[in-house]
Amino acid sequence: MKKNKLANNPLLLTADQANAIVSIAEDAIISIDAEHKIIMFNHGAEQIFGYPADAILGKPLELLLPENQRQYHVNYVKDFGNSSRNARRMAERSEIEGRRKDGTLFPVEASICAIGTGDDQIFTAILRDVTQQKAYDEELRKAKETAEAADYAKSMFLANMSHEIRTPLNAVVGMTSLLLDTRLSTEQKDCAQTIRASSEALLSIINDILDYSKIEVGKLELEYQPFDLRGCIEESLDLVSSVAAEKQLNLAYMIDDSIPAVIISDITRLRQVLVNLLSNATKFTKHGEVVVSVKGHESDCNLYALQFSVSDTGIGIPADQIDQLFKSFSQLDISTTRKYGGSGLGLAISKRLTEIMGGSMWVESEPGHGSTFHFSIKAKAGGDDLARSFMQEHAVELTAKRLLIVDDNMTNRRILFKQALLWGMVPTATASGVEAMDLIRHGHAFDVSILDMSMPEMDGLELAQQIREYRDPGSLPLIMLSSMSQRPHTQLMEELQFAAFLNKPIKASQLFMVLRTSLGMEKPAESGVNDNGFDPGLAERHPLSILVAEDNAINQKVVKRLLQKFGYRPDIVVNGLEVLDALERQHYDLLLLDIQMPEMDGLEAAQKISEHMSVEHRPRIVAMSANVQPSDRAACLAAGMDEFLAKPVELQQLRCILELSRIIPTDQRLRIADNLSSDIDIERIEMIRMAQDDEEPELLVSIIDMFLEESEERFTAIQIAQTRSDCTALESEAHRFYSSCSNLGLLRMAALCTELEQRAEECGSLTAQKLIDHLKQAYARVRPQLMSLKQDSQTIIQADPINSA
Repeated sequence: MKKNKLANNPLLLTADQANAIVSIAEDAIISIDAEHKIIMFNHGAEQIFGYPADAILGKPLELLLPENQRQYHVNYVKDFGNSSRNARRMAERSEIEGRRKDGTLFPVEASICAIGTGDDQIFTAILRDVTQQKAYDEELRKAKETAEAADYAKSMFLANMSHEIRTPLNAVVGMTSLLLDTRLSTEQKDCAQTIRASSEALLSIINDILDYSKIEVGKLELEYQPFDLRGCIEESLDLVSSVAAEKQLNLAYMIDDSIPAVIISDITRLRQVLVNLLSNATKFTKHGEVVVSVKGHESDCNLYALQFSVSDTGIGIPADQIDQLFKSFSQLDISTTRKYGGSGLGLAISKRLTEIMGGSMWVESEPGHGSTFHFSIKAKAGGDDLARSFMQEHAVELTAKRLLIVDDNMTNRRILFKQALLWGMVPTATASGVEAMDLIRHGHAFDVSILDMSMPEMDGLELAQQIREYRDPGSLPLIMLSSMSQRPHTQLMEELQFAAFLNKPIKASQLFMVLRTSLGMEKPAESGVNDNGFDPGLAERHPLSILVAEDNAINQKVVKRLLQKFGYRPDIVVNGLEVLDALERQHYDLLLLDIQMPEMDGLEAAQKISEHMSVEHRPRIVAMSANVQPSDRAACLAAGMDEFLAKPVELQQLRCILELSRIIPTDQRLRIADNLSSDIDIERIEMIRMAQDDEEPELLVSIIDMFLEESEERFTAIQIAQTRSDCTALESEAHRFYSSCSNLGLLRMAALCTELEQRAEECGSLTAQKLIDHLKQAYARVRPQLMSLKQDSQTIIQADPINSA
């Protein structure tokens, strides 16, 4: 019955039908019995191997295999048959070598299956000659390697040529700086400034080419570190603020409340993308505003997908030209007389950078109505605080204070209103002076008011005059909102008695400070230092020739801009070799030296300077690095550097370095160095001494006394924690002791405290005890030096030229 059922099934092939299909197949189909004798050899096999079927049937399979592989395949087929648990088993496809009748070998793609069990097994293989495919693949591989080699050669050529061009160009910039410091006529000075500006523009193009080359050859590496996202955006805005002020553009930024306050990413590259987009936005916008906004969400545990947007009210981009934006060396205006300059690489580099950081870049634009460039990155949260928590822990005094905001710009009103709400204030926002005066005339009470300087119909000064007819400075403090270039200096400003000034773009930290200052909660900033903390007259009081060594274009721009805010005009080089060349051409008082640079890094450059220049003739060398562990600082000092400047650069720290470079004469540094080992940071001691005044003339002495007294208590507490295996207490005590050591610049002790804190979980181990012993030895070494410093403190104060003056 079963046989008849199978015979009547129309879906089953007859033997003749199966043989017909096998015979016309282009692939070779070969069957062998359990003794490895060929029992089927189709037409495809005849074509591939060159044997006629009647001549090969009954012959051993080994005739179709290379001699050195025959035994392997015999064993393989035998093992394949023995391991088959089912009546039928299909093997994975694999590649073997076949042997034709004429003895030539060729690559074969083969699949094998076993039918039957035991001695009745039949093995069938389907084989395909892949000679042509292999040749094609090899051609593709060679073509790919040739193209990659060409790209690599092109990129290396660009990198080498860029470096070769930079060498003489740095000399042009440096010598122009010297020329500008000499007595020049107005015409000569104008020519020299034009030369310097043109040189810097050319350097900017070369920096783009260098970045592009690094990306193309895969040598661009990201440096991940935690940083304040708000600070990164504010620094980026600062770099374009002067251009925006000249064009009277409104700059602003907004961060979504749910974004982490601190993220872990590459701050340099993120800032590079932002500055590039902001520079383009200000370049192509004649009037209106440029706004940065950030939003995002948590895509995974502690990992955020962040989206940045840079919007402008500029000329816009035609839809048919958007595709050209992100192509290398491509510009929308290709004429030789184009209005806007640039290398055509900025957006291409920025797009690639965002992709490397796990995101993408795109644009939305309409001609005549501005553009919005969007880009996304992925970043981890660097802590639990979110953007909305900024300054909240210090904003208790602002709670319930009534704030009147008067600004015709909707973006500024929104930023001020939102931030005031987060600090618990009660804000009221109006778009004109007329609306504001209406509220005041009708008796609405406010504790403080922010007035925009530039408003239509009634500007900030006119509005302030009218407000003063109803409210005196004591009952309603006024804050003027304006760009630095638009702030008027008139007698009227003094008469109206503005409590503070708020600079554009609006920064949360600055807003917080001026609100507290205006409400009498904080003392006003010292005379000579503006609301941002810059002192434009510092360079005039303490002139310095400064050389900055930094290979990253955006870091160059940041440091240069910060120094310019203090009145300095620095020269820029990109590696240690160019530093040495520059020092041969001219003298510099201060060298800001990046640690990681190509060709010659900062440590090697500092060592060579120390070897070839005497201390009294070499510049003061300051290391710049994102690596801020005590061991990194110690390595910099060991290489001959005088101070350490952490990235991102903090304004106050940079200002101290600039002031210290003139306050500590070289011979005085030498005298102090003779009495101190490398375990103590000389500059830190001098910074404490600088802080001494008539009220605390012996500040350094008192701090040393406090440290010596506290040290005995700290050692006792640390040893008790170690004896009791109290890991939590050991970690806490090591951290507290680190703070005290670092405040006095005790480098070796601070490094040991850090290591002890990091290994506190091993509190009961021999390793922890050894660290404690080393810490005690370091203390024994620096204690007599600290005692000597106490005795010498008064002598140093008298030797200080500023104090003696």
